[in-house]
Amino acid sequence: MSRMKKIGIMGGTFNPIHNGHLRMAQAAMRQYHLEEVLFVPSKNPPHKKKKEIIGEEHRARMICLAIDGISGFSFSDIELKRSGTTYTCDTLSKLREVHPTWELFFILGGDSLESLDDWHMPEKIMNQCTILAAPRYGVNEKDFLALCKEKAEKYSGTVLPVHMEELEISSRAIRENVKKGESLLSICPEKVEKYIALHGLYGAKKHKIFYDDENYNEYITELLTCIEATLRPKRYQHTLGVAQTAATLGFCYFSSDSDCKRAELAGILHDCAKYLTGDEMIQLCEKHKITLTETERINTALIHGKLGAYLAKKRYGIRDAEILSSVQYHTTGKPKMTTLEKIIYVADYIESGRKMNCMPYSLAEVRKKCYQDLDKGLLMILTNTVEYLKKSDRKIDEMTTITYEYYKERVKL
Repeated sequence: MSRMKKIGIMGGTFNPIHNGHLRMAQAAMRQYHLEEVLFVPSKNPPHKKKKEIIGEEHRARMICLAIDGISGFSFSDIELKRSGTTYTCDTLSKLREVHPTWELFFILGGDSLESLDDWHMPEKIMNQCTILAAPRYGVNEKDFLALCKEKAEKYSGTVLPVHMEELEISSRAIRENVKKGESLLSICPEKVEKYIALHGLYGAKKHKIFYDDENYNEYITELLTCIEATLRPKRYQHTLGVAQTAATLGFCYFSSDSDCKRAELAGILHDCAKYLTGDEMIQLCEKHKITLTETERINTALIHGKLGAYLAKKRYGIRDAEILSSVQYHTTGKPKMTTLEKIIYVADYIESGRKMNCMPYSLAEVRKKCYQDLDKGLLMILTNTVEYLKKSDRKIDEMTTITYEYYKERVKL
């Protein structure tokens, strides 16, 4: 018989996630020796006013940013994938069905425990998990333990207390602080605060930065904090890899330090719109009158270059037309690319974090060639890309085809 694995479930709207959620989960994990805690955001909670809840994509991204790097914490979209009203008892049933070797511990705050009678089928919830409850701020221990005992007896289940430092934090208070323009650093992870500002959530004034060549290092530091607070961790690591590769290629093909800096900057920005879903990208392009081809509407992954150039200009203060063009065409390429545009296109493909089985040219071959002859490396990448799309029976973007034909006629491998 398989060993039972002790798994904590941290459910909620997370509108937004805050330090109280994280500390509650950490305390529960430590006290009850949980091997993992899943953060499970609700899609359509029955007890919340819909108009007060921001979109699920924003809430999910903020959770991933908040738990990144915390050992044992994981994100689950099990409720986001379901349609209709989402009930905790159904989520627990599904988890038990998919993971029969999991022993479930549902983590909640004292206010949620008090309102348990109003939940959908609380007896079913109690039957499927152990509840770990943290006291509500201002409630003394004796009264809280009595509440735990009362709910456990009423629903024939187990309710155990989570002992932790009392924190007077609520998502509602955070939303009010945002409207007032107050700092969230003491109650929210820094990445979450930055994300809220970047997207103007909860009435926040949208955060913008302005490019300053004279204070380049300070600008890059601020830019990276913004990019990190938007992209998922793996995408952010890819971004750092592209920026480093672009800067290195810049040393090979540019004669000035300023051009190498521009290559690094374009590398940092190349995927700045990659965090958005396909539908979100289409909506934003329509809102900002960015023309999309039919192929881009079908394969929305192609859109992030165009939208990234827009964000680089409007959100991150870039006015350099060549940098913006490098961001826009880093996926498809285009005929008559400048050296900077070629470098970003190439760097996106060969950065050190990439692991691909490429044909007809191996990734090792492509990397070596890019540092010897930029045009030949570029054509090798275009050839691999076209061959891959043909074999996978995927529609090839018109610009990719035009770019491939252009360089195939002019470059000899």
